Amino acid sequence: MYAPSETTTYSTWICMPRGQAVVETIGRPIANTRIYLLDGHGQPVPFGAVGELYIGGAGVARGYLN
Repeated sequence: MYAPSETTTYSTWICMPRGQAVVETIGRPIANTRIYLLDGHGQPVPFGAVGELYIGGAGVARGYLN
């Protein structure tokens, strides 16, 4: 599970059965949460590109701005 400080709880999760190869990932968004990977201009980056993680939805703490 992945949980940055600006969210009220975990933001993403992944469930891997025992014995499977470890994959470096933060998983998928939990319910009522959206995850975006954006460039320096706030635009989505293509798969495999470097970007900054943005989290939106009900899981973002109240009063958290920018």
